Amino acid sequence: LGFAFLLITSLPIVSTFVEKFFYSDNYRISNHNKKPAYVLVPGAGATADSHFPNTKSLQRAQYGKELSEQLSIPLIFSGGLAADLLPKYFVLEHGSFLTENASESTFEMAKNLKKLINIPDGPLLLATDPIHHRRTILALKKENFDVLIPDNYLKNKKINYSIIPSTSGIVSFNNIIYETLGIVWYYFTVKI
Repeated sequence: LGFAFLLITSLPIVSTFVEKFFYSDNYRISNHNKKPAYVLVPGAGATADSHFPNTKSLQRAQYGKELSEQLSIPLIFSGGLAADLLPKYFVLEHGSFLTENASESTFEMAKNLKKLINIPDGPLLLATDPIHHRRTILALKKENFDVLIPDNYLKNKKINYSIIPSTSGIVSFNNIIYETLGIVWYYFTVKI
């Protein structure tokens, strides 16, 4: 039974279909009737030596920078140490960015953003992984923020329909478990 579970979870096609739950309807629930006021880049952590943002944080920041420059709106780097490190890696054309470095979770990020920006300024445009959209949107909406998902929010998502077991399938399934537990925990602790 354990071998069968490991085999099924290592198939990238399984993760591809299961993780659609986390982002398939997010475009519908985001508020596209307003122009975004900020691009929000939730940090994903730093390396073990704490001198560099990890790869996922850098990818999110690069995508956020592109959105910020395209729409000429400020960036918000959020998420502890990553928020402090990320601006050092990107030269911003309009130079407008804010950092929120006190949070260690998505819930804390949503609460701390209320101290940094005014909700009536306008919606936040998310620059994060599609699998992280649902929990981020729910946490931000709990704090009364309007949230937007970019029109091309699946642009960076590499869809893998492979039926050959791989470690990338296991990593993707691990991310699904992590987000599922995060949403369940937030729900039962009334954070969403």
